[in-house]
Amino acid sequence: MTNQENPILQVNSIYKDFISRGLTRKGASVFHALQNVSFELAGKQTYALVGESGSGKSTTGRIICALEKPTTGSIVFEGNNYTDYSPSLLRERIRGNIQMVFQDPFSALNPRKAVGNAIVEALEIQKIGDSRSDRLDMAVDMIERVGLSSKQIDRFPHQFSGGQLQRVNIARALVVRPKILILDESVSALDVSVQAQVLNLLQDLKEEFSLSYLFITHDLSVVRFIADRIGVLRKGELVEEGTVEQIFGNPRTDYTRNLLGSIPLPDPRRHQLMAA
Repeated sequence: MTNQENPILQVNSIYKDFISRGLTRKGASVFHALQNVSFELAGKQTYALVGESGSGKSTTGRIICALEKPTTGSIVFEGNNYTDYSPSLLRERIRGNIQMVFQDPFSALNPRKAVGNAIVEALEIQKIGDSRSDRLDMAVDMIERVGLSSKQIDRFPHQFSGGQLQRVNIARALVVRPKILILDESVSALDVSVQAQVLNLLQDLKEEFSLSYLFITHDLSVVRFIADRIGVLRKGELVEEGTVEQIFGNPRTDYTRNLLGSIPLPDPRRHQLMAA
């Protein structure tokens, strides 16, 4: 099991409120998206954040990736609290170390830009490589590492399947050599066979690049395959946390038991026996 004494990432008592300013006399309303969320991610560990839609999973990921600011609380990477970093400090110290892969592989890329250019652009932003030629070589190398052909680097997003395009997004995230990869429902839009291919790829890349993953999903059958630890979110609150064995073998809350009960079983008779 991964060492929890020196976490690479600490999420400390995060609250996130969204204020809706309506046109009624009642004025603004407040939606509490996250309430006192705390957990740690160790080096080379996969932490799965699970829960139903609207539970706050994606908001947590966006705050960790510094795409959103928490209302209160702090995020600490390698001992440094970056919650209040300026945009320039975030770009210098955080963006290259913490990358995010989004759910929809098509909307995550510019449809008018060849995928190779999208990967090269990520290197340019992080000032990696001495020239465009160097960056193009790095892009080709990463495209091949995620199982695509170097010949595909000049193609546009519409020329790829969903599974191929998600590999492109993974390549773009990994090419800047991050230490943490946030995967926000990154296989949920793919069919089952392609899901398995991408999950196996992620496992291989985790070992190759010594990565830590925050894996955001509602699909607990996927979690059992890929995760080391699990945090269960319900209406913005972390209601349960533990190893895969603890969560699947002895869930402590009714909410977690209901999530586990929603996992499809290949044998309907087995489901009937479990319900009896």
